[in-house]
Amino acid sequence: MTSAALGRPVSVVCLDIDGTLTDGVRGPALPGAAAATRLLRAAFPVRLVTNTTSVPHASLARHLLGLGLLEDPASLLTPATVAARVLPERGHDSGILIVEPEAREDYAWFREDPEGPAVVLATEAHEFRIADFQPAFRRLLEGSAFYTLQRNRYFRKGNAPVTDLGPLAAFFTYASGVEAETLGKPSPLLFDAIAAECAVAREEILMCGDDAEFDVAASVRLGMVGALAQTGKYRGGDETRVSPTPTLVIKSVAELPARLGIA
Repeated sequence: MTSAALGRPVSVVCLDIDGTLTDGVRGPALPGAAAATRLLRAAFPVRLVTNTTSVPHASLARHLLGLGLLEDPASLLTPATVAARVLPERGHDSGILIVEPEAREDYAWFREDPEGPAVVLATEAHEFRIADFQPAFRRLLEGSAFYTLQRNRYFRKGNAPVTDLGPLAAFFTYASGVEAETLGKPSPLLFDAIAAECAVAREEILMCGDDAEFDVAASVRLGMVGALAQTGKYRGGDETRVSPTPTLVIKSVAELPARLGIA
């Protein structure tokens, strides 16, 4: 459908989770979020798209189903689901995996091999030591491919900001000279897969989230519609600090159906 408010087609709606639909990864639904997702699902294919790496897909899906934010676990996309599709296709389903123990179940398809072709960064590694990273660093020097699940700078844990995967990916790149390929938002790999599944052009996808840089500006740069929700990690004026700027700014996801003319 073409949104009168936006003046362009919107055929698929993608919603961030932490800070947009919920207060924390495993937290309660934000006010109006469940009602908004129901309205959106009645009008569009809806995908919940998160860069969360610490919670397994099955566990997160159960939580979102219980909150009424998700109807089908297949509609929940994480960087791990992208990795499971892309890396085996490339023959990169073995190597060094840097991941939290509780999230390892999402990587049953990956064979740990210190001589394998891939280094996969799948955690912000707050409890790791620098010494733990040396085998991966040396493998990158030897020519391994480097993947990071995402590049977010930070996220909120409780009431405090903490570093995300982006700074650690930059550490490896600075040390080895090898640039990481991103698998989660805002990777074209992720959104092109959604576009193909829903038989639409990437430009017809709307991405709504609370991260002005990685949810919104990056999506606009890919030709998509970017909606910035002023919740979660949003800080006043974020919409003016990114380029390109958001397609639209909303106080919360509860406003999105009305802005798309379906409330």
